[in-house]
Amino acid sequence: METLFEEYKDKELVNSGIGYFINYLNILEGYKTKIKNLHWAAFGLNIHVKLDDLLSTLNDYQDSVAEDCMGIYGKMAPNVISGVACSHIDPLSALEGLKEKVNTFYDGLECKAEISGIKSETEVFIHDLNKFTYLFKLAKG
Repeated sequence: METLFEEYKDKELVNSGIGYFINYLNILEGYKTKIKNLHWAAFGLNIHVKLDDLLSTLNDYQDSVAEDCMGIYGKMAPNVISGVACSHIDPLSALEGLKEKVNTFYDGLECKAEISGIKSETEVFIHDLNKFTYLFKLAKG
């Protein structure tokens, strides 16, 4: 099974509760950059527009997870979020890679009532990613 912490550099934070979330937020930040790059490089308006929609959904989700996390663990330092690069060169492979990371994150969440909101938000985001997968395949025609 893939570990979520492969790219994370601060091992001290990884062992604390907030470290798991900071690493995940860094992964999401990297995907936001990749999606924006793909948006600018899109060959068709339909893909260009869908990538904007995906970026908006991802941004809202990342913000919700970060704020929920800080409500539980306290405020994070202002320099801990730094996107983890991903090498996808087309929207569908980026979407599949993102879904993999989200599923790994979700599977690693503890079963504690205090993080039930994060689990719920992640479930909705997984649902959104499945819809985007369908829409990108449809747009590709």
